[in-house]
Amino acid sequence: MDPAAAAGEAVVKVAGAVAADGAPPSRDFLAERASQIGAAWAEEYLRELHANARAAIGAWPGTMSEARRRVVTQLAIVLAPDRLQELARVVNLAARRGWQKGSEPDPEIA
Repeated sequence: MDPAAAAGEAVVKVAGAVAADGAPPSRDFLAERASQIGAAWAEEYLRELHANARAAIGAWPGTMSEARRRVVTQLAIVLAPDRLQELARVVNLAARRGWQKGSEPDPEIA
């Protein structure tokens, strides 16, 4: 049994984030989860390149269309179009940050 449920607390699960019912919703759990999705996307992409002996060079190769698809498939909830776009931006920006940490600048664009 879940420890929070055993303690008599109501637990709310939103897209993989769990919050006790009594806690004030001070954070945007969906945006936090979208950021995690983006970071994982970049790590996955970098791992795949390294596994194939390819270098990560230049700008982030992901697209907003891919980011939207990741939001839809990994959050598995129905979102308003504006919210979907907002979370896709969060995913893409987090992925770009992760990519920049593990990639090299393109030497041809210096």
